[in-house]
Amino acid sequence: MADDPFATAPQEVIRYFREKRLLETFDWRDIPSQEHAFSFTVAKSMEHDILEDIRAAALDAVVNRTPYDQFAARLTPTLQAKGWWGRRIQTDPRDGVPKVVQLGSPRRLRTIYWANTPTAHAAGEWERTERNKRFLPFLLYTLSRAERRRPEHEGWVGIILPVDDPWWDTHYPPNGWGCQCGVRQISEREARRLGWTDGMEGPQVIMRPWRNKRSGETVMVPLGIDPGWATNPGKARARNAAEFLHGKIAELSENRRRIAIADIVASPALKALAEGRMPAGFALPVAQLPTAAVEAFDARTATVHLSADSVAHILHERAERGLTVEDFRAAISVISAPEALLRGDRGAVLVGLAAGKWWRAAVKSTADGREWWLVSFHRKSEKAARDMIERARKAGKLME
Repeated sequence: MADDPFATAPQEVIRYFREKRLLETFDWRDIPSQEHAFSFTVAKSMEHDILEDIRAAALDAVVNRTPYDQFAARLTPTLQAKGWWGRRIQTDPRDGVPKVVQLGSPRRLRTIYWANTPTAHAAGEWERTERNKRFLPFLLYTLSRAERRRPEHEGWVGIILPVDDPWWDTHYPPNGWGCQCGVRQISEREARRLGWTDGMEGPQVIMRPWRNKRSGETVMVPLGIDPGWATNPGKARARNAAEFLHGKIAELSENRRRIAIADIVASPALKALAEGRMPAGFALPVAQLPTAAVEAFDARTATVHLSADSVAHILHERAERGLTVEDFRAAISVISAPEALLRGDRGAVLVGLAAGKWWRAAVKSTADGREWWLVSFHRKSEKAARDMIERARKAGKLME
């Protein structure tokens, strides 16, 4: 049983972790620290099924707030049965040299647990922090729950700074392996009562050199923070979505585009759009089309947008009754992973199951192929959906 008063983690936490892609790597130092906000990786887990097993166990720990002992007890037999345990010889892809490496062990599982569960919860907390900062504009650094506390971290206890202060870019906990420090979001009134005053700045950040023995590169790391931990994963994800929204799509990898859209669809902006509270002309990127659709229409993008005008059409002109924001999100999810992809008269029709309901979503491309727009979606019975797919198959309009 989880050691937390809440049965499961908040949706922000779960989404943060679930959207990460699997990234195989030989050594943790081969991955840029910022990439951990977008990818799930475990050093030496070069076999994809091993990485998936570890990810599934970590996801369960994140979602259900599973304590470490239970996490390890469930995962250890699986890894041992597949031979990912103890010391083995693996070839380092960087230099092609076989090396004796440590695979699974109680110590490694503890590292995996603490590298993922607190980070996911911290990222989810940051999303709520950003949402609430109008009313609670400050963060207070709180005492670690760990038995052994780093002196530097103890020295940060009681620091009060605005949510937007750059100090939180590097010092938002966790700040190292096993770090159990925390923050509490507070009002301006409480901040002043605890000693904050106008113009107060954060503590001076003292940097120290750290040499990455894998790459040979030397980087500067804040004193008191472990290498690779001077990040704010929740803020990195928010910045990623913001860059996507502001048109910097070409600068993002395919994985970061996918995550940006998932974070945007889960945001309050989509809720406001789905409820008809956005002005005419407003639009959001909401999905990525399957490759088959992009290629079939010779389109230049896979990104699908939803406009306030289309929402008004869906809600009113088509008289779709009782649609909620969750219905919008379900229909949108069908676009990226449909059961079937049909060729329509001027676009693509996607049919699929989401949140226990069948949906038909229609998207259309602009003449130059530079934009896709979600123009309508409808709930369908399973029979109606399958009949639609079968008719398309017979008519030769089903895209594989």
